[in-house]
Amino acid sequence: MRQLPAKDRPGKDAWLGPVSLCLALLSWPIPAGGPVLAVGAVACGVWSMSTKTEYRLDWTAVAGTCVAVLQLLLSLMLLAMSAGGH
Repeated sequence: MRQLPAKDRPGKDAWLGPVSLCLALLSWPIPAGGPVLAVGAVACGVWSMSTKTEYRLDWTAVAGTCVAVLQLLLSLMLLAMSAGGH
């Protein structure tokens, strides 16, 4: 089903994976806007992986989504700890 190379994606869809990875990496050093950037990274990554299914998965979309999910999990954990009084 996914037989065409990811690098051959046409138009703006080719940039979703790299944008996802960049937003995910930027979410770590920016404390106030980190979770917001991570949500954007997850959105771009999932959009890239779910559209144009004739193309292979873009490794940058997969990596960006994974890094962003880790940032969101850390943010949720810190929020839960601060709500619990730690």
